[in-house]
Amino acid sequence: MNKINTLRKLILVSLMVMLALPGLALADGGLVSVDWLSKNLNKKDLVILDVGAFTHYEKNHIPGAVKAFGPWQTMNGEFVGFMMPTIDDTEQMLRDFGVNNNSFVVVYDEGVTDKDTAKSARAIWTLHALGHTNVAMLDGGFSAWEVAEKAVTTKTTISGPGNFQAKFNAAKLATLAEVKSKIGKPNVVFLDTRIPEEHFGHEKVSHIKRFGHLAGSRLWPAKYMTNAGVDFAPSFLKDAKVLGQMAMGVGIPADKNVEIITFSNHGKSAAMGYFVLHDILGYTNVQIYDGSLLEYAPLKELDLQTNGWGYKSM
Repeated sequence: MNKINTLRKLILVSLMVMLALPGLALADGGLVSVDWLSKNLNKKDLVILDVGAFTHYEKNHIPGAVKAFGPWQTMNGEFVGFMMPTIDDTEQMLRDFGVNNNSFVVVYDEGVTDKDTAKSARAIWTLHALGHTNVAMLDGGFSAWEVAEKAVTTKTTISGPGNFQAKFNAAKLATLAEVKSKIGKPNVVFLDTRIPEEHFGHEKVSHIKRFGHLAGSRLWPAKYMTNAGVDFAPSFLKDAKVLGQMAMGVGIPADKNVEIITFSNHGKSAAMGYFVLHDILGYTNVQIYDGSLLEYAPLKELDLQTNGWGYKSM
């Protein structure tokens, strides 16, 4: 009996230690709340990355947050912009931000619009692609922090050099060659996270060479994934149940292992699709087409469709 009681005590102590560690108190997938972060600001191994505009950081930021404006996207070897920097460069950037292999990283942005939230999603996808999965987004970003009247500072956080070592996960990133080979395959889902006007080919941004969408792609605009601006609310992610209903409504299969490739104009709002599907809804095989339409559209031999839904229900 004494041995059983001793074992029970050991298990209880172990659970208490585990719950005290950063990252193990997440409420919804890869999200942490303002209350959680405010209670855990001084936790060992916690690294907070402010990925908003550097001018916004200098005005006010969360105490202890590192100015992590980037670059999270840059020119690649073919001079296509807005893609993930080289693994070596990104690894060094994260070390400069103080990220260690055992760090629990919380990422936040301005938190006003869905485009703000996409900055955090893009940073999280980058960390995942480099093999660091102990990371979460602050739901509502800095706007939610301010609304809750939590402490802010103008003091710049000087982080010590981290020891982060990247372990690139190629399954997170779809290349142009992979996209070309998978378009039209019934077991691969392409998800367009741009606005409907761009999907249908009625509008485009100036630096995208052609109108339209990848053949067969579903449409789920990133702007519909948050409650940004509703009754002046910060950019909180919609409830997971609502997001699940939306995913089903736009034609995302229920099979959590289905292969999904998200794309946008230049891979930023595509990261919102990645984050919602992977971190909130639990899809295990989600990738970003990093080059997105910035890379794809100039290649006139590749089909882009207009004036219709990419996805047609069977």
